[in-house]
Amino acid sequence: MNQNNALAYLRQLCCSGLSKEIVIPEFLRAVQTVLPSGNNTFTGVDELLNPAYHMLEFAAAGLDERAHRVISCFYTPERRHRAAVLLNQQSVLTDWTFLDEAFYRSDLYNLVNRRCDQHHCLHAPVMQAGKSVGMLNLFRPRHQKPFDSHEQALFMRLLPYVAHALRAPEDKDIQYSENGSSGMMIIDMQGTLIYLSPEPKSLLALACHPILTVDARSKEVELLAKLSQLCGNLEAVFRGQDAPPPSWCYTGPNGRFMFRVYWLNEPNNEPGGLVGMTIEHQEPLVLKILRVMQNLPLPPTQKEVALLLAQGISSEKIGERLHIKLTTVKDHIGKIFTKLDIHHREELLPKLLALDSSICIQKVW
Repeated sequence: MNQNNALAYLRQLCCSGLSKEIVIPEFLRAVQTVLPSGNNTFTGVDELLNPAYHMLEFAAAGLDERAHRVISCFYTPERRHRAAVLLNQQSVLTDWTFLDEAFYRSDLYNLVNRRCDQHHCLHAPVMQAGKSVGMLNLFRPRHQKPFDSHEQALFMRLLPYVAHALRAPEDKDIQYSENGSSGMMIIDMQGTLIYLSPEPKSLLALACHPILTVDARSKEVELLAKLSQLCGNLEAVFRGQDAPPPSWCYTGPNGRFMFRVYWLNEPNNEPGGLVGMTIEHQEPLVLKILRVMQNLPLPPTQKEVALLLAQGISSEKIGERLHIKLTTVKDHIGKIFTKLDIHHREELLPKLLALDSSICIQKVW
């Protein structure tokens, strides 16, 4: 993908109207096509510039509130003041030692950053109404070269995109894709996890930790308690008792998650029975469409028209939203149909979903 297409995708993503919990992790992954990096993060701050929450481009499996505490303890008032002074002078930080000469001996580096191979860095504040609302953080491992001046300039161009995404209101009426990535866990009848492979581990982390905060562990305990309850539902249904079905649909900031429990061996009265639990992650349909359209041979305006068209928006409404004439909308639609080899608007969404062969694989701590 060329840089113009990559930048267009980042811009469309941040203007999609989806929640920050969905957009920011996708942005942190997609920005790597523009600025080679990895294990990128965004840190939201409060009025006193204290770290309030963290959003990651990788699933936070195995993380708990301790990581948040380590980060919070590192950013003392003195270090926050030092960072503010430096950012007023140069807008972007590229050297950890600006904050503390002994940074590479600190708990933050050795317990968090080193664990994720976050050595070289780009840090810059995301501003809204003249105030910092967070820090965008890109990383590279030690064996790669530091970010150069050209990459720093490009990094600064991306900050307004993130600021716009953070302003999106929470959307209660989201259409989700029916199919998504899935995995299976093995648990006992008390709901204790016995075995889970990397894929369900990643999906469970997405469900438990939409963002990393000081109370991340308590949210995980709450969700796992609900999953344990499903095992009780399965046994109750087997015994002919009146109970809810052994399945659960959970909609969180990272999307919709479908949990289903079933017997792995013949149920009996003996202790130690095992059950299987499947977990399926369904992303917002808009996000899947945007991801597919990155590599389509469509200019930016036609991609915007195609996105709205695939959501069932009428030609008249598309013209109003994009501030273009109806005749221009129809001209774009005709060209989209020709390039995608379809003939009716009803064919567009199935065509796009058929092209979606790039399910995002989460990296796991």
